[in-house]
Amino acid sequence: MTDQHNNKVSSKYLVFTDLDGTLLDHHDYNYTAALPAIERLESLSIPVILNSSKTFAEIKAIRQALHNVAPFVVENGAVIFFPAGLFPGYEEGINQVMLGRPLTEILPVIHNYRTKYRFNFQGFSDFSVQDVITHTGLSEEDASLAKQRLATEPVLWNDSDENLQKFTQLLMEHKLLVVKGGRFLHIMGQHDKAQAMIWLKEHYEKTCSSQRVSIALGDSKNDKIMLEQADYAAVIKKADGSYLQVERSGSALYQSQQVAPAGWREAIDALLIQINEV
Repeated sequence: MTDQHNNKVSSKYLVFTDLDGTLLDHHDYNYTAALPAIERLESLSIPVILNSSKTFAEIKAIRQALHNVAPFVVENGAVIFFPAGLFPGYEEGINQVMLGRPLTEILPVIHNYRTKYRFNFQGFSDFSVQDVITHTGLSEEDASLAKQRLATEPVLWNDSDENLQKFTQLLMEHKLLVVKGGRFLHIMGQHDKAQAMIWLKEHYEKTCSSQRVSIALGDSKNDKIMLEQADYAAVIKKADGSYLQVERSGSALYQSQQVAPAGWREAIDALLIQINEV
């Protein structure tokens, strides 16, 4: 299979981006200010690969709004989706590669421990759509999409720190992680956004027989490893004015002066200048 585009840029660069607080406004999820940069990347045939904690159902709606046809990654690197014909051996429909653990394997484990040790927590699988609205502030439609999970379970922990430590150790025996988010703990397999980025980069390189350069954009802790392992990285300024701290420096790291989505456009414009693709 040959590269779907034949110019030098498409054979070289891949953009991996977080959504909330990076490409999308932290408060209202607007992306209008980023559109000129998205259009520039499209004109250069550089794929914009959405790599988010959001679910398949949530990202599907966003991709449609953005007219995005690139691969995408859901639930913090748990599952990679890409169209038919992009990579050899994946020829039918939209393809799915699971890097995490299916939710059907996670839920019996955590529910068994909840019963056995009387841990006090509730997860999205316990919640009604109205419960999700109450705890997240999402609209009814978005709350419904957020409940459609494949490989991660957000939970509200209403128990002691001591019991959380015990719960975490029990899950480690099943190779499951407890990752702290803003309001929720996320129960998931041993995966992250960086692993998904590396998987896609390697498959692009195998398919096209040429090296790819990864550009990653993010703002939160779950973006940290992805930003540290990408060839170029942009940290988008948070709504409170602070920045995620990443373990890298120099010209391969850019910090936006603006918040999302204007900060995303600013970062892309700056990185395109840096790599001489203006």
